[in-house]
Amino acid sequence: KQNMSFLSPEFAFFALIFFPIYWSLNNQKKFQTIFLTAVNFFIYFCFSKIFALILLLFCIYIWVMGRWIASTSLNRKKVLWFTIGLMVLILVLIFFKYFELIRQTSLSILNFLGLNVFLPALDIVAPAGISFFTFQAITYLTWRYREPDEDVTVIDATLYLSFWPTLFAGPIFRAKDFFKQLSGPEVGSPIEVSKAIYFILLGLLQKLVFANWLENTFVDNVFEYPDAQNLVSVFSAVLGYSLQIFLDFSGYTLIVTGLGFLLGYKLPINFMQPYLAINLQDFWRRWHISLSTFIRDYIYIPLGGNRKGFAREQTNLLVAMVISGLWHGASYTFILWGFLHGMGAVFLNAFHKFSSIKVPTIISRIFTLGFVGFAWIYFRSASVENAHLLIGSAFNLKFSIGLSFASLIIFTCLFFVGSVYAQKIQDYFIALIGGLNTFVLTFAIFVFSFLLILFGPSGVPNFIYYRF
Repeated sequence: KQNMSFLSPEFAFFALIFFPIYWSLNNQKKFQTIFLTAVNFFIYFCFSKIFALILLLFCIYIWVMGRWIASTSLNRKKVLWFTIGLMVLILVLIFFKYFELIRQTSLSILNFLGLNVFLPALDIVAPAGISFFTFQAITYLTWRYREPDEDVTVIDATLYLSFWPTLFAGPIFRAKDFFKQLSGPEVGSPIEVSKAIYFILLGLLQKLVFANWLENTFVDNVFEYPDAQNLVSVFSAVLGYSLQIFLDFSGYTLIVTGLGFLLGYKLPINFMQPYLAINLQDFWRRWHISLSTFIRDYIYIPLGGNRKGFAREQTNLLVAMVISGLWHGASYTFILWGFLHGMGAVFLNAFHKFSSIKVPTIISRIFTLGFVGFAWIYFRSASVENAHLLIGSAFNLKFSIGLSFASLIIFTCLFFVGSVYAQKIQDYFIALIGGLNTFVLTFAIFVFSFLLILFGPSGVPNFIYYRF
């Protein structure tokens, strides 16, 4: 059950009550922190009582480990506590998220070797957002290891790890950045209100209208029946999903970033027009930035980064991208998606190193978009077999082009124009919102919300990244 989705009427009603109480406690920071922490768990409790209990135990464990790491003066002992803390975190994530994949893979290997072994299946449901709050916990333990002089109470640590704007689907809010803000003067009262309103309304438009239209019109049916398609329907589904996943996930990020502003926090930037990227490296500087920088800083660089020669650098890059794929889910489709991006990046690095050919920017952009779109087939498909069926269907040349395909092409063109001028559009609307008086602004938000309900889906749709 997801009664408190950020898109639900229940959440809208909750926000109308929550924010005035939260802001009224701004002169009593301790009570405000306790109140916000309690609300974090209330929202999570609405998803699942068991998940809320697991999260509470998780927060206490991380705080205790952080305290032991920070208070230990002997370097060897500090490293030991830090290693134990990380290992337990990773094992918990593996148990909840990857147990079944490991079980099935082990059975396949054992059967291939002629060993008929029984491995019991467990009915495990991973807590919502476990990938995100586990990665945030890793940044917390690392921060406590590097900056042990900072004093962190159990409430502050719990507030950080259960922070409701980032709890379910990020962005990954690093501990160092969070606690720097927590001790600053802005937290507790709304900041950049015009930008917050713009982000929330734009995020809702992206998700409820555009992403939902793309999903229902072009994507779902094609991926559900991959063997009954043709070149145009496959192309429409891949293009549609490429746009849908961006509009869905960046829409979510815009909404929670806006809500973060209303709480007094600046969340990390997660998207910078990724489909304007000129190559795969540029794409990952623009797409899910909080994850790509986490993978870089906590996996790629510790593996050796680019410090141990070209061949080792490419191996590290490939490993980091496969882990990035696996992070999204316990499925070979995600592993293949990560592997494709890793191999693409390796090929690109080798091309730049061993070739002097200068590829025109427009060709590079088109090739990057095509590659990213092709890789999305594995990301979206229910299985590797389904992905291959869909790719095979693209060779079916019996098709007709209708109005829906034309509407997708027009929408895509408008999307790219919007991407190019996104900053100017943002600046214009933020200035416009800031210039309206309270009555006019309230009326405009009411009309906009009514139009969203009119053109949006019936019911409360899920965000794609709630799965991860």
